Amino acid sequence: MTIQAVGADGKFTAEFAAYTNLVVVNRLKQTLRGNEAEKNTSMTFQQFMDAVRKEEVVHQSNSRAVSKEELADNQVYETQNGLSAFVSQRFATIQKAYELGLVDQYGVLLSN
Repeated sequence: MTIQAVGADGKFTAEFAAYTNLVVVNRLKQTLRGNEAEKNTSMTFQQFMDAVRKEEVVHQSNSRAVSKEELADNQVYETQNGLSAFVSQRFATIQKAYELGLVDQYGVLLSN
């Protein structure tokens, strides 16, 4: 099943917003801090969605609750964008990625 990054309304889906946060935003934050996030590329959006939908832990050593920093970032996101189904689904997808071990120690999505 192909998951679309853009909905019928022409806007990004909440899942794609979660994906870009884990791939682009968190990698940029870590680079600016001088941390070396995983050098290899992250999984594709389709691979990410397949992993989330399977609900199976992919990397046991990285399986954990969402980080305090991610929680704080989400509070800022909620403040700026309002609390909506989109915002809730975006964060639920980020939480699931952490729980399934899809995220490295810096909050960046791993390759599969």
